Amino acid sequence: MRSIFASVGLALGLVGFTAQQASAFPITYEFSGTGSGAIGGRSFADALVVFTGTADTDKVVPLTFTELPGLTFYAVALDGLAVSIAGIGTATLTDPAEVFSFPQAIIDPDGEIPPLPGLILGRIDHPPALDSWTGMAAVFSDSLDGYDLKTSKGPITDFGGVGFIEGCGTPGHDPCLGTSLGPLSFTTNILGEKGGTFTATAVPEPSTLLFMSGGLVALVRRTRRGRRG
Repeated sequence: MRSIFASVGLALGLVGFTAQQASAFPITYEFSGTGSGAIGGRSFADALVVFTGTADTDKVVPLTFTELPGLTFYAVALDGLAVSIAGIGTATLTDPAEVFSFPQAIIDPDGEIPPLPGLILGRIDHPPALDSWTGMAAVFSDSLDGYDLKTSKGPITDFGGVGFIEGCGTPGHDPCLGTSLGPLSFTTNILGEKGGTFTATAVPEPSTLLFMSGGLVALVRRTRRGRRG
C-alpha cells in the first residue's frame, strides 16, 4: 500500500481554498473493531477497540498525487484522539493522527487494499506532511463513495479493522503508538477479516445554529407579513 505514495508529489490544494465559518463545525470520527495486542504492558485478546477522534470540518484539505492523476483525496489532522479497549480502559493517543479518505475505488498494485472507497485512521509519521502515515484503523465500503470527511456518516460496517504494524518498537520497525497508558501495539491488522465500523458525527457550532435560527425567524416573519397582506 505504501508504494502508491512512496514518490508522490503532495499538493494540498490550499490555493483558492477558503473555509467559510458558517459551514465549519466540529466533527467526531469513530473507528471500531475487534483487536488483540498490548497497552502499557497489559495484554488484550479479541477485545472491542474504539478509536474516537475530533477535528473541525474547515481543516479538511483535498490532496492530489502525481501517480494518481485525476483523483482527489481528502485528509484532516485530528485535534485529539482517544482509544477505548474493552477490559482495559480509555487512553489518549500522544502521537499526531489524521483521517484519510479514498472517496473512490483505486487499484493498489501491492494488493493490500481492496478496490473500494475507504477511510484510514493513521498516525502522522512526519508532521505536518499528511501523506506520511501508518494506519491504525480502516473501513472500506461502497457506502463511502464520494465521502469528503465533512458530514455525518454511518455507522458503516464493512471490510477493515483495527491494528498496527507487527513488531513495532523492535529494531527495524516503527515505534509503537504512544498513549497515556503506555505504548500500544497490535497483533491484528487494519485489513483483517473481522471487519471494521466507521461513524462520523458533525455538530454545528452555536454560531451556525444562531445563523440558521435567525434565518428561520426571518422566514416566518416574512410569511406572516405576506398572509396579512
